[in-house]
Amino acid sequence: MRYIGNKTKLLSFLTSRIRQLGIEPGVAHDAFAGTAAVGRQLKTNGWRVHTSDLMTYSYVMQRALVVASRTRGLAALAGRLTRDVPAVDGFFARNFGPAGGRMYFTDENARRIDGARTALEEWRRSGAVDEDTFYVLLAGIIEGADRVANTAGVYAAFIKRWQPNALKPFGVTTELPIACGRQCRAYQADAVDVARRLGRIDLLYLDPPYNNRQYAGYYHVPELLARGWFAHPVALRGKTGLIEDAAQRSDWCSRRRAPDALRALVAATGARHVLVSYNTEGVIPDGEFRAILADASVDGRVRRFTKRYKRYRADSDREGRRYKGDVVSELLYYARLRR
Repeated sequence: MRYIGNKTKLLSFLTSRIRQLGIEPGVAHDAFAGTAAVGRQLKTNGWRVHTSDLMTYSYVMQRALVVASRTRGLAALAGRLTRDVPAVDGFFARNFGPAGGRMYFTDENARRIDGARTALEEWRRSGAVDEDTFYVLLAGIIEGADRVANTAGVYAAFIKRWQPNALKPFGVTTELPIACGRQCRAYQADAVDVARRLGRIDLLYLDPPYNNRQYAGYYHVPELLARGWFAHPVALRGKTGLIEDAAQRSDWCSRRRAPDALRALVAATGARHVLVSYNTEGVIPDGEFRAILADASVDGRVRRFTKRYKRYRADSDREGRRYKGDVVSELLYYARLRR
């Protein structure tokens, strides 16, 4: 899934720093899990992983990529959702294709996405799929929709002419779950609340929002696919079809509130080690970031690792919106916390 802050290309950097610091696999809390790329990698490397995020689509990804260990007939079920279930002219199709005045998907793809999501909901209610299989398939629908979305990578706007990817047919593809003898868990909840609930653990990994872009407004279409529209009426607003998101807006996107959010989280966790992924363009300046972590650390020491990488661009330069360059630096802060 195209995603601001996705750590897929930085996984080797992150895991190599964990080895360099001598942190052995144990129990980890991956807060702000996003697309669950880091949580999945930690699980692969032998960690028992607990993940959390406020967004429903992230919870789906966490359940599919971190929590799930086995599924039944996954490839065949994904094939049925892609080829066999009927397209549906339902709520999603009527609101996110040209027929509804929004060019997020072609009408055909919007109907096929609607049909796949509707069929999967019926399978779950009838008991035809277990919970792990449901979430893996739902993640496949969200990923498949993202591949044919007529956007520049986020859903804050749709493009007014069809992009080549948007004209391809929608399909459901899935990743096989990682078998693991140690139970992992996912939470759709505030990171501070989850940290308190987990108590003593080995590693807290944070990848919080670093600028003022609220994810709830940038990814409302995947959020709707994750929530569904079957149990209660869904109200859409504005040109892009935004949904209710008041409970999912983050203090980390505010220059004024983000420092206190960091203080609260490191105070709430019972982790021995904390690693924080941040960015040179973050709303918390480097000096303040270091000071907050130093105050929470056992010895007052904070280490910082950096890696330059190509900027994620959701759109092109234009009047009123100029990127500072094509390269930014990932900042990875480490401290050993008091317990």
